[in-house]
Amino acid sequence: MGWDTPHYIEQANIVAAKGPIQLFAVQGPYDFVYQLLSGTIVWLGASAVNLEIVLPILLSSLLPFLISRLALVNNDFRFSTFATIAVPGWFVIYNLGASLHANLLGLVFILAATPLILKSQTIRQPRAIIGLVLIATASFTHIETTLFFVGLMFILSVALSGFPKRIAIVAIAVVLPAAIIYIIHLLQLVSLTGYSLPVYTLEPILFWFEIFGPLLPLAILGLTLVLRGKRTSLESLIMLWAGASILIGLSQYLDPQTYTFAQRAAGLVPVPFLAAIGLRRLGTLSVSRRLGRFSPAHLQRALLVASLILLVASWPTSYVADAPVDQRVFLSPSAYQRLQWVSANLKFLSTPIFVYNDFDTNAGGLGDLYDNWVGAIVGTHLSYLGSIDYLVQVQQTPYSNIVSRLHSAIFEKELRDVGITSRAVLLSHPIIIVADFYNPSPLPTYYATYFNEVSKGVFVGNTTRLAAINNVTISLAASITDSSGPWYHELTGWAKSVNTLQIYTNSSRNNVEAYFPIAVFSNGNYTFSLHYWDGAGNDLNVFLAGQALGTVTYNNTQSPLTRTFDPVYLNSGTYYVNIRINQGPGIAKFASLDYLSIVE
Repeated sequence: MGWDTPHYIEQANIVAAKGPIQLFAVQGPYDFVYQLLSGTIVWLGASAVNLEIVLPILLSSLLPFLISRLALVNNDFRFSTFATIAVPGWFVIYNLGASLHANLLGLVFILAATPLILKSQTIRQPRAIIGLVLIATASFTHIETTLFFVGLMFILSVALSGFPKRIAIVAIAVVLPAAIIYIIHLLQLVSLTGYSLPVYTLEPILFWFEIFGPLLPLAILGLTLVLRGKRTSLESLIMLWAGASILIGLSQYLDPQTYTFAQRAAGLVPVPFLAAIGLRRLGTLSVSRRLGRFSPAHLQRALLVASLILLVASWPTSYVADAPVDQRVFLSPSAYQRLQWVSANLKFLSTPIFVYNDFDTNAGGLGDLYDNWVGAIVGTHLSYLGSIDYLVQVQQTPYSNIVSRLHSAIFEKELRDVGITSRAVLLSHPIIIVADFYNPSPLPTYYATYFNEVSKGVFVGNTTRLAAINNVTISLAASITDSSGPWYHELTGWAKSVNTLQIYTNSSRNNVEAYFPIAVFSNGNYTFSLHYWDGAGNDLNVFLAGQALGTVTYNNTQSPLTRTFDPVYLNSGTYYVNIRINQGPGIAKFASLDYLSIVE
């Protein structure tokens, strides 16, 4: 199992229980073939969880055969054998098999289609027709993988005359419908985030060693050889394939917004073919000098044996390296047990809304993961990402991280699409919090009164109390988006937010400040209150959108206090609160911050 496995479990259950139309309503008519396949098998009686463990293994087991068929295009049995032996050392088997199941099935279709296309001379040949049908199917299985390979085929036919251009043009035509649907889907996602794609953390160079694995020496040798001299159509395809994978993979270092596409392309570097080319060259290498008592023939034999040992050793090495990263259950046992309890014990008259929250940089990815697990175990539900206060206002929580904004917007759109546009309609739905999915945990005391704990770590909203919320209270430890200075989190008994945001430093070189987003949804006068520990240190200056809101002067009472600032008039929108510690000499820069409350 992997990160995306619960996503496929949920969608298989949707197809099995409600049919393909409901699947299209949930995700749109793109990349759906794998879900239809798995959903049909579940409909026939299989367990969705067990299926998503077994089916990817079966699909991965097809790759050695498909690679061997592609490698036999030029009837080179030795080359095909080397490539087949290298497949279990290929990173992509374990990466795609862990969680990217639609990508894996799309790759299976493409690898099945490619030798048929390369051997075709006219579109009317049965092998060409079958190949094009497989490509069309692949385009609705995983369009990104299909576009990658169809693009390579087009270049191969036009620039390198690898096969007839007409077949390549028809291949582009058959993937065009899926491509158009996918582009529309992308534009919808981009519009939700303010016309920007998600930006992820750049992978280090170590990522490339993971892609090539133990076969790196042979793959590099094969890559250098395939770039030289006269090439067959298959070798030209391998050259284009490897070059495109590497170049697209490197694009993430120039533009982080290409990260997702770069990761997928880099993982597809044709390592088995490159290793086979390198190994084939070593097998024909002419050694002319002795080395001590070893003759040239012995040296050549030893080199070939060492390379074959490297191929076989790459199988367990690649798996052991990748399994801890990709092949694990990204869910705690307590969360699984709580979701099982919800599924078995809570019966809902209307669709429940599950609420997830975490640090700004993590909330989006984790929210998507939690949403998938809720769908896989509990079933039909709605989701919200962020603070309870913003949910009750039927508004998005203001995240600064674009991935968090994206998933927050997706969840909010789903709420609005089912008619949840007011507090009254919202509160007609059960609101559920699972402790493992909400930060801070346990629930802050200012939230706990709004919920009933129906089982350990499972909270159901109290409709009457939730309806009375008239302010926004944010945990500063959980809501910080940017800072300078050695800030840290600490569990403290006095804090209503469970954790406090702390700092203590005597260094005069530190510029100490922290930023927190807040949102208001109507024009009006707003009062801000800061709950903090009254210790000793330099004053805290509090700014709102760059304008001074007020100052906190310590009195060293060694107790929690609340500082309420003068009301300010705000137009609806998102603002940043900036808490900055004065740079006074000889006094420690200290802060222990609990929450910030905003009342209209």
